[in-house]
Amino acid sequence: MAFSFISPVLAESNSTIHFFWSSGCPHCSEAKSFLNDLKNDFPEIKIKDYEFSKNIDLIKELYLIYNVSSGEQGYVPVIFTPDNYFIGFNKQIGQEIERCVRECIAGEEKQETRQTVKLPIFGEVFIEDFSLPVLAIVLGTLDGFNICSLGALVLILTLILALKSRRKIIIFGSIFILTTVVVYILLVLLWHQLFVFLAPQINRMELFIGVLALVGAIYFINEFYKSFKNKNICSFGGFTQKLLQRIQKVFESKASILVLIISILLFAAIVTVIEFPCTAFFPVLFTGILAKADISFSLSLFYIAIYGLFYMLDELIIFLIAIFTMKIWIASSRSLMIINAIGALLLLALGLYYLLGIF
Repeated sequence: MAFSFISPVLAESNSTIHFFWSSGCPHCSEAKSFLNDLKNDFPEIKIKDYEFSKNIDLIKELYLIYNVSSGEQGYVPVIFTPDNYFIGFNKQIGQEIERCVRECIAGEEKQETRQTVKLPIFGEVFIEDFSLPVLAIVLGTLDGFNICSLGALVLILTLILALKSRRKIIIFGSIFILTTVVVYILLVLLWHQLFVFLAPQINRMELFIGVLALVGAIYFINEFYKSFKNKNICSFGGFTQKLLQRIQKVFESKASILVLIISILLFAAIVTVIEFPCTAFFPVLFTGILAKADISFSLSLFYIAIYGLFYMLDELIIFLIAIFTMKIWIASSRSLMIINAIGALLLLALGLYYLLGIF
């Protein structure tokens, strides 16, 4: 990140690195050893180290200058180079600091290094070409083909269609979809905030994300295998099944519109929470990548909103078809199986990228 102004504390030298540490912090010791080695390689740089608790005013000033979000403040070690800041320390952070020193301080010509990953069908692909918005769209879309959530929508639409009222289809269907996406976005946001809190304390965030992606890939490959044998991708659990029976009784009792609205709202919220684990690897992986990225909370929220929009896209299509045709259309089991297989391959590729990128 670049800055349009420099504080007096930074104006003293364009080759100064400010390093804040606390006693008893193992990552601080690793960072200090790394910076000492860096100083030996680049004698022209100046490294100023500060005990965190004794330099609160200075760290607050640097937080303001570098636009450090409140969720990232208070952690050590924290290292400020002339054009960036780094919280925590691991191998990748060390490489980024050294690259900054070479390019921004030592004046060496910038060398672009682009990591690649080999994907089935697509071949070798530059991972940087897949920006966070694209990742939000791809993972959100794959996550949206959740047979558990789709099954709940189909049930609601089946009950609504029995009322033979297009107006009621629009009202009840909109409430179900809107409630589903709002609750789901809130769940994704909670995971993001958890990762933001834990990221500075996780020594190798890339390892964590890579392992998570590989576990997700294994899970979906196993689900694909089970569905291929049994032709059944997902079945509702006992508690969810009871909810389905209760919502059906509410419709059969010809309750008032208000009662139906409240019932659908509660049903959508509860089912979304209960069935979240069905495809949780997608949102959890996405929020882990967001937490690792150097972006603000508002931008992260924007990407999560994009994720949520594409998560609900398939349900929105089914809903619109029901409105105009008074019939329910849903993708075949074979199509959902193929989508799950694509999701497994994508998680596998991401897992290998993050794991191979740190070794």
